[in-house]
Amino acid sequence: MRIHVLYFAHARTLSGCSGEWLAVPQGIGPADLQALLAARLGADATGFRLAVNESYDMPEALRDGDEVAVLPPVSGGAPLCGPGEVDAAALVRAVTAPEHGAVAVFLGTVRNEFMGRPTARLHYEAYEAMAERELAAVAAAAEARHACRVALYHRTGTLEVGEVSLGVAAGAAHRDAAFAACREVVEEIKRRAPLWKREIAPDGGETWHDEVH
Repeated sequence: MRIHVLYFAHARTLSGCSGEWLAVPQGIGPADLQALLAARLGADATGFRLAVNESYDMPEALRDGDEVAVLPPVSGGAPLCGPGEVDAAALVRAVTAPEHGAVAVFLGTVRNEFMGRPTARLHYEAYEAMAERELAAVAAAAEARHACRVALYHRTGTLEVGEVSLGVAAGAAHRDAAFAACREVVEEIKRRAPLWKREIAPDGGETWHDEVH
């Protein structure tokens, strides 16, 4: 059977192409596929992850025609959420490449009101282990769909008005792909990530929100 393999970032450099159809044994499993692709890319192929049909959830056996994306670690393997500040410059560096003619950046900031109510600060809480997996999956899906590179970081803890809660950068060959990937990542984080925010009013009143942005 044949599968369609897409290569991104350093994997594209090692393979010498952005994608190809490979003949593989019928019903090949994830471990054998990983070994086959590692042999295809050579000794420098370390730390790569695979996504099958735009998902990190690997099937027990692949099927004829499946699409496999070979992806470098999102944000270089760095944490994707936590109490540290969002480093926009680092996100941009992570997605900048000679073949990228566009880098789109989104910074979500704490505003001073919500639905007409004044806000003094926000507190973000995450189920961090699951959030890391979901954020990585969101980034990988966008990378596969838009042939781009994504870096992101979502801050947790208490943030004052004006502070950055979410940073997303997408680098691609063309601006349309970079813009589309950046927007997709932001919307999917809102939809999928186990992150919540507590709105804190100037008088100390608190309100929890299921959506983070």
